[in-house]
Amino acid sequence: MDQEIQYMKKRFIDLSKRAESKSIVTFTNFLNLNELNIFSQITKELYCSYQVSGGYEHAERQMVAFLPDALYYVWEYPIHALRFTPSHPKFAEALTHRDVLGALMNLGIRREMLGDILFLSDGIVVFCIDSVTDYLIQHCCKIRHTNVTVEQILITDFQYQPRFIEKDGIVSSLRLDTILADICKLPRSAAQKIISEGNAFINSKKIQQNDYNCQNGDILSVRHVGKFQIETTDKVTKKGRIRYHYKIYA
Repeated sequence: MDQEIQYMKKRFIDLSKRAESKSIVTFTNFLNLNELNIFSQITKELYCSYQVSGGYEHAERQMVAFLPDALYYVWEYPIHALRFTPSHPKFAEALTHRDVLGALMNLGIRREMLGDILFLSDGIVVFCIDSVTDYLIQHCCKIRHTNVTVEQILITDFQYQPRFIEKDGIVSSLRLDTILADICKLPRSAAQKIISEGNAFINSKKIQQNDYNCQNGDILSVRHVGKFQIETTDKVTKKGRIRYHYKIYA
């Protein structure tokens, strides 16, 4: 695992060096939260500036663009958005994230070529690297038992506002392990295990300290569990416990 991390760090630095030496913009593939966390550890070692995007404002999986100082041309991310809709809505199944991802990967598409997968009222939107766009449009005709139609949509026209389920909680402190245990309805020891194993991220950065103090507006992502926005308050109960509010990304 350490070798993989070191390789990834070296890859990021090499891409930045190539961008600067050749005066061209270079890109990573889509990075997950753990990879973005690794990238954040080496930003001071880069040879040039950078930007990140997943194709839309609230993206979780993101691509890094390395920008040479002597940039002299207009550039854009090699990210496209595809909308998948049932060919026969009356007979469509209730599909899941796993169903969509499985169908695409069964076509030979690697996970790093795909960004976020969003379930919207007008279809399922998948962000992908532009090089696989035509292939997916031509070959992805079914997800599970549901026939689908695929079309490219303009990212510039894409607007997305995440849907939330809002809840209130009461905790003894704003420590990460306490908040995580309350949100996920887990024993505190189970929450601490999730954190120590590197499965909890605050604002895309891995946090492995149980006593991290959650701040207002923090985005908590828990691998294989979900994503939450924390809103702290100054309200306390008569017993001195802290009231807070949180939003679950639906």
